[in-house]
Amino acid sequence: MKKLLAVTLAAAVLAGMTGCGGSKGEPASSAAPAAAAQGNGNEMAETTAPETRKEPVTITFWHRDGNTTSNPIYAEVIKNFQEKYPWITVEYTGLASDSYTQKFNTAVVTESTPDVGTISDKDLYALVAQDALMQLDDAFNAWEERDNLLPNIVEQARFYAQDGNLYLLGYGKTQETSWYNTKWHEEKGIEPAGSIADLRTYCEEYAEDGTYYFSLRGGSGSAENLFMFILSYGGEKAFFNEDGTSTLNNPKVVEGLDFYANLYKDGLVSHDAISNGYREMVAEFGAGTAQYIMHNSSSVSEHTKNLGEGNFLPIRPLEGEDGIAVCKAPTFMGSVVFKNTEHPEEAVLFAEYLASAEGAGYVDRNEGRVPVNTGIYDQDWYKENPYFQIYAEFENDPNLVFAQFPIYLDGYAEYASNDIVADLQAVMMGDKTAQEACDKWAADLTRLQQEWMAD
Repeated sequence: MKKLLAVTLAAAVLAGMTGCGGSKGEPASSAAPAAAAQGNGNEMAETTAPETRKEPVTITFWHRDGNTTSNPIYAEVIKNFQEKYPWITVEYTGLASDSYTQKFNTAVVTESTPDVGTISDKDLYALVAQDALMQLDDAFNAWEERDNLLPNIVEQARFYAQDGNLYLLGYGKTQETSWYNTKWHEEKGIEPAGSIADLRTYCEEYAEDGTYYFSLRGGSGSAENLFMFILSYGGEKAFFNEDGTSTLNNPKVVEGLDFYANLYKDGLVSHDAISNGYREMVAEFGAGTAQYIMHNSSSVSEHTKNLGEGNFLPIRPLEGEDGIAVCKAPTFMGSVVFKNTEHPEEAVLFAEYLASAEGAGYVDRNEGRVPVNTGIYDQDWYKENPYFQIYAEFENDPNLVFAQFPIYLDGYAEYASNDIVADLQAVMMGDKTAQEACDKWAADLTRLQQEWMAD
């Protein structure tokens, strides 16, 4: 079954192409204060309440990342939902992002789950495995906006559930991309690097006086950049073959790791690159020490603060010799309905509203998330956002492959944070060969993948 799900996800991703740090949060609880988020120029579309009168119902809603930014956003969303469905009252609780999974798990054990919650895709299986969630397939098939949700997001939700069923309705994603300094490129009269070969050329030409073209991330959180780079270089479109064996020690991928490490060994990136985490990489980009980085859509606010609006843009990730760029499949957030709800009809209505063009559009606009509901594409704020227009092009690019990174494997997160980072740094320092590192990664990940497939 899991092998079939993996193949199905890959097919859906291809069809979709043709068609960072957690905060401690600020727990909050309310019944959606009506005054929240007013006067900010971000009013939601007016709605008309249904004529049918029903008995009053109260449902509870827990949000995965309650803080001073998101709490008023969701208060406004709830207010508009309640105007549309006046017999429903939504009681909101904002959870701390670094502990929300513990809150949900405790609630499952104590049978005190909310009616509706928001979670990250990678946290779905833990709730499915506890039989805590309501299947949403029938509701989704009857929902008038079902065709607006990006197919690869729907299939990714089924994949993470690991049983092929739909429990999670996505409302916004984080898109992997590259970022470049537009002002600097204009001054040099060059286009940003579009390929790995271009990157090396620019790194050689523009490394001088303590400034560089590329900021390489060799420290904390470096695995995603690394794997996108070496898979693209090696022409590999997936982490695993159908039998669960890893592609990471294929000869061309090993060569890609050498190429990546040599940017550091040859002095073409900063001396600090070997320990660069997110903050250091973004700081180099923001200070003009580097003109190009690999990250995702969530860093836009940092670039705006450091470089100023209009001085940077996202760009399609680097392509390899075959013209294909391999990109990590987007991470997305969504809403779930808990099986113990006493009000399934109303809970599903609210979960659907959170994923709708109206509800998700408001959240995405104000939280800076990339929409996964194509109905949002018609909204003025979306059409005026230059970054989202570029991300939308990614979905229709036949030469951009969204690869499923193995974040679903038990132990992968720790392995990526510890072993992969340490091995990359060892290769950059010359203490380990690229072949040795890739052989180790391939062996370890093959074991984890095949255990998962056999489970």
